[in-house]
Amino acid sequence: WSMMAKTAFPDLAKNISMTMTPMVFTARMMKQKDPTARMCFIGPCAAKKLEASRRTVRSDVDFVLTFEELAGIIEGKDLDIDLLEVDENEAALCSASAAGRGFAQSGGVANAVANKIKEWHPDMEVKIASAQGLADCKKLLMLAKAGKYNGYLLEGMGCPGGCIGGAGTIADPARTAIQLNKYMKEAPFTDPEQSPYMSEIHVLKDDPNF
Repeated sequence: WSMMAKTAFPDLAKNISMTMTPMVFTARMMKQKDPTARMCFIGPCAAKKLEASRRTVRSDVDFVLTFEELAGIIEGKDLDIDLLEVDENEAALCSASAAGRGFAQSGGVANAVANKIKEWHPDMEVKIASAQGLADCKKLLMLAKAGKYNGYLLEGMGCPGGCIGGAGTIADPARTAIQLNKYMKEAPFTDPEQSPYMSEIHVLKDDPNF
């Protein structure tokens, strides 16, 4: 979506958010704590490989695997994942907010941003529009270029349904959406600012490479 927007609508490129993706943000935070750490992103998005190869990112993210590739490794090595030990000291790493978990579906990022803006500025009207799939994303940008979405926060996800429909996924997106919504409801907290890692994120802002 981002690459398509920059290529097909270069005059709108200046409006694209420069906020780090969760992949880069997490990798940079971990490398600040341990510069020798090797970071591997595992997810449904094949485009993350391109992102990780960028000059500004490749020192943070060392490897990218899709779920399909990981499944191939597990099957090829005949690994029994039920025998893997869980480090209780890392349990907090799974304590993501409901809003953060919602990033994986279409509309999730925009809604998370809009909700936070409304919390900080209750009187501000936040208008959002989202699209999923590159064809619909292109239509959205064409309308934006024509002035139909002035003042809107636009969210585009290149895959149908959002990240859960990524090229590297191995599960049916419809079933995944149901599980994701259940996962969001089970989140230990709703607001990302309630994360136990917020203090470390603020420290990261002092990093000259942030």
